[in-house]
Amino acid sequence: MQRGLRNVFTKTMWCMVRDAFNGHYSMSFLSYLLLVGGVLYVVFPFDLISDLIPVIGWIDDGAVIYFIVKRLQKEMQRYNRFKVMERKRY
Repeated sequence: MQRGLRNVFTKTMWCMVRDAFNGHYSMSFLSYLLLVGGVLYVVFPFDLISDLIPVIGWIDDGAVIYFIVKRLQKEMQRYNRFKVMERKRY
């Protein structure tokens, strides 16, 4: 990913999270569920494949993070549509 795209991705993600926690934007229940469940899965030591096994143990954590990022990308598209519609109202 290019540096400029990475900055846009990061800025949009943080704006979306901030608006969701402030109550200005409602994330889908599935996104909340996957985000919280994925973070808990990565943080807690109980995995499908133990992290004590080098490299192989980290693959499942990497897969979970990958699916979280993919879901957040879809949610950010939804958020961008929300922001466009919000601007059109004013």
